[in-house]
Amino acid sequence: MNKYQVTPLALATLLACAPAWAQSNVTIYGAVDVAVGKTYQVDSTQVKPGRIGLQSSSMVNLQDSFVGFKGVEDLGGGLQAGFQLEQGLDASSGATDPAGAFARNSSVWVGDSWGRIKLGRATTPSYNAMASWDLMGAGNNSIAVRVFGAVGAGLRQSNQISYRTPQLGGLMLEAAYVPKDNDLLNGANRSKVDLGATYRTGPLTMGAAYNKASDQKANFAFGAKYQYQNLAFSGGYFQSRNGRYYDPSTLLSVANAIFSSSGITVGAKATWDQFSAGIDIARETKAEYTIGNARFGRKKYTNATINGTYALSKRTQTYINYMREGTLNNYGIGVTHSF
Repeated sequence: MNKYQVTPLALATLLACAPAWAQSNVTIYGAVDVAVGKTYQVDSTQVKPGRIGLQSSSMVNLQDSFVGFKGVEDLGGGLQAGFQLEQGLDASSGATDPAGAFARNSSVWVGDSWGRIKLGRATTPSYNAMASWDLMGAGNNSIAVRVFGAVGAGLRQSNQISYRTPQLGGLMLEAAYVPKDNDLLNGANRSKVDLGATYRTGPLTMGAAYNKASDQKANFAFGAKYQYQNLAFSGGYFQSRNGRYYDPSTLLSVANAIFSSSGITVGAKATWDQFSAGIDIARETKAEYTIGNARFGRKKYTNATINGTYALSKRTQTYINYMREGTLNNYGIGVTHSF
């Protein structure tokens, strides 16, 4: 488990916001999710097999633990402005996210019937599109996110300028541009284009996603989800590039290696009253890494998530997750509460 420290910046920001709460339409929301289980940890140098213990904001949790603040103001004539701030936390200790105060979301937006413009750190258009068709909603226990990334990139993006259209007969488009990318995954001083599209008609949802950082190869994905009575079926295709490569035998990062993979996901989920159960499978069709001009193959894996949940109420669920990724087994039994 990562150890977090409460930052003075987070506390100061909350105190600075306090006088406005009595005057603005502000909503406080969030989630607390803790599981008992085992999961691996990854840093820039190695993959570390986990130990059994409390898990928070990991792949065996249903969702991250966090607290958020969002507000909206009516500017007249249909025009609105709003903000969103989200602070991640370790629910097993109560400590805050080491990535920084409000690293989950810190954005401001202006919108009308023509759509919405958002500035700041937020989820990417490609991730938002992927979440629309992913069987697990591209949540913590999504095997697609773990194997192929959030369409080959991070879930969230700093310094992002985005525009989202209104619903156009079931179609919604979203585009973002990053003039300077400070995220560790893509490196510093790289601009980025990120695109997402979703289309909903009756029980069918379809989506497509694309992103590209300057001087790197593009990532893309597309997929669909279909709801038939109490059953949901989902499938997608992913092409992910520009990742770190970890040797599957030593679990160590290979210096100067760039990993690329492509593959498909297929899954099904059933719901009966308060209980649901699902399985989602991700099969790599290509897995390779390059060092300079040399190209090397890597064994292709079939990975899977098996999930079961029981709703104790509209806001509280118990769950069990099992995830097989590569050669590693991960599992957790937990409780999640949203507010």
